[in-house]
Amino acid sequence: MRFSRYITFFLCALSISEGQVYQGYEADYADDNLYHDHAMRQNEKKGGLGFVHLALALSTGWLVGGKFHSSRLRKKLDSKHKKEQKTLYAQYYNDVYALQDHSARLENVLEELGVKVK
Repeated sequence: MRFSRYITFFLCALSISEGQVYQGYEADYADDNLYHDHAMRQNEKKGGLGFVHLALALSTGWLVGGKFHSSRLRKKLDSKHKKEQKTLYAQYYNDVYALQDHSARLENVLEELGVKVK
């Protein structure tokens, strides 16, 4: 039983491989250059611009990537600077308030001593 399976498999493989042999193709179509001619014309159309196209694509990608990453960095720095500016303004406001308070206390002390300030 097992032997007959191997023989059947071998005969099927042999018949499939025999069906793929193209004996008469070269003789009948030896002058057929259609694909070769098409490939040659396509290469002529391309010319030598392959490197130029590559350079343009790379430079465009580099510029777009630079724009993208610089805008990300700008947003990050803007938020950082806004935090710093907010802290600076809060410190300035507190310092001005402290100076006004100190000035008002000095004026009160001077008025108690009898000195006219204004």
